[in-house]
Amino acid sequence: MYKRKIVAFSFLSIILVVLAVITIVWSSFVTAKQIQQINIANSLLSEHLKLSSTSYRLFKQLTDEILFGDQANQAKVRNKRALVSESLGKIKVLERQQRETAGEKYTQGTIEDTDDLERIIDSIIYSLEGISKLPLSEIENEMKFILEEKIDVEFRDSINAAVVRQTNVVKAFNARIDAMNVTIFWVSIGLGFLAVFLMGVGVWVLVNSVTRPLSAISDAADAIGKGDFSYRVPRGFDKEFDQIAVLFNVMTEKLQIQHLSEDQARLELEYKVSQRTTELMAVNAELAKSDSVRRSFLADISHELRTPLTIIRGEAQVALRHADRDLRDYQDALTCIHEQAISLSHLVDDLLFVARTDSGTMRIDKRNVDLTALADEVIRDMRSLADKNDVSLEASYPVPVFAVIDPDRIKQLFIILVENALSYSGGGSSVKVSVLKQQSKAVVRVTDDGVGIDPRDIPFVFERFYRGGRSSSRSKGVGLGLAVAKSIIDAHEGKINLESDLGKGTFIEIELPCEENV
Repeated sequence: MYKRKIVAFSFLSIILVVLAVITIVWSSFVTAKQIQQINIANSLLSEHLKLSSTSYRLFKQLTDEILFGDQANQAKVRNKRALVSESLGKIKVLERQQRETAGEKYTQGTIEDTDDLERIIDSIIYSLEGISKLPLSEIENEMKFILEEKIDVEFRDSINAAVVRQTNVVKAFNARIDAMNVTIFWVSIGLGFLAVFLMGVGVWVLVNSVTRPLSAISDAADAIGKGDFSYRVPRGFDKEFDQIAVLFNVMTEKLQIQHLSEDQARLELEYKVSQRTTELMAVNAELAKSDSVRRSFLADISHELRTPLTIIRGEAQVALRHADRDLRDYQDALTCIHEQAISLSHLVDDLLFVARTDSGTMRIDKRNVDLTALADEVIRDMRSLADKNDVSLEASYPVPVFAVIDPDRIKQLFIILVENALSYSGGGSSVKVSVLKQQSKAVVRVTDDGVGIDPRDIPFVFERFYRGGRSSSRSKGVGLGLAVAKSIIDAHEGKINLESDLGKGTFIEIELPCEENV
């Protein structure tokens, strides 16, 4: 109900505003039209007066020409004729505009009388110009006829009638404007009183509809504020306020229940705070552990970088200090320097790869590649390391398998996995690499029977810089290999799974998107 009252009041206000706007627009349009008509009528009246004055002067100049002959000023006669023609032209244009704007009721006969007036003027001019051709005995009589009959009677009556008629038109227009102003004034007064009355009634109804329920709600809020949760808001108002009263009473009941269970809620809150504190402490411990790992990495990486640099510098210094060394010594020194430079380059490449992965700038150039050929190439490259470690390196490719990959990155992945397997396998052990297809996936498996991984380290082996229990063994890395491998797999939207038993070996399986060779 209250919404309906607001809508009704708003609709009433809109109607009043629309009526006011319509009145203003209508009055502006009518006033502008009336002003246009008045301007035309006044201009037309001025042109009639100007025509009268100019015509009389023209007639006088033509009369002087008859009386004085060549002494009369012909230039002035021609000028007055042009002015008469100009005035008649303006009068015709203005009379047509006046008829178009005011209608034939106010302009009846104006255009036709102007045509008659023009004929009278032309007749008088023609008669005055023809007198000079008459005998002297007839000139006086003809002049008297023209002056008395045509000019003083016919022309004067015609021009005076036109002036009087136009004056009446101007008066009629002024009267219409006055009447219109009076009408607009009283209409505005009426609309104003109506708007004030209706707005007052609407405001009174709305205020009365709001004040009573708000007072009841205010009393209820005051009672609840003092702790009286048994107080209820009465009903019987508009539908909207009755709904508010119901909701308010429901809220009061809930507050009463909440007040009674406050101690229990406090205990639950304390429990939750304690639980959250425990969680935060666990997160803090993880952060401390991560910080410790990073610090350890910085120390390890400093050592790993310093070791090859120290060897390179030492070999170079020894080679440079002894001038009597033979070519074989220099070759041994350069070979050592070269090996250390390669090791250092691999370490820097891994660090750059990690940095690019973190910054999101690692580029993957995917295309359809034969994984078996790529794996076979890596196996050939790893043969020398396998022979050096006395490890048997076996490969199994039942059928060619194609996958949508970046061959350079996947080759790097194969090298990491095979090199890890060879490095952690003892003499006489074996490492097996197989590539096969399962449904829409290409599967790569690397299996070794080496030292294995401590079960406590398995959840962290793919974390960067983590080496776990292996760091004190024969590992020479800094914990980046499997982290790099995981990043490569993630970039290819693949999966990597690792299983290992301490002392029995490690099994790694990789899944990559597969595509048929077409």
